[in-house]
Amino acid sequence: MPEDTIVYVFQDNNGKWLATVDENEAHIFVTPEFTHQTIETMTLRELYERDPHALVRAREQYYWAEDLMFGTARGAIL
Repeated sequence: MPEDTIVYVFQDNNGKWLATVDENEAHIFVTPEFTHQTIETMTLRELYERDPHALVRAREQYYWAEDLMFGTARGAIL
């Protein structure tokens, strides 16, 4: 996935960074149970620099930002 891909990022209650490439999907995933409900817009590169193991939802699966940036086995199919 290109490093300049825009992702929509939010945090769960355990502090884990989650992201999706679809803004509408991000709004669906942010629920009242999340205390950190702000959705940030950033590039995949920026997310990777924040947390290489942030989870990014793409094609109905979750990948580490690191895998999507460098096309390792788990991220290569995108």
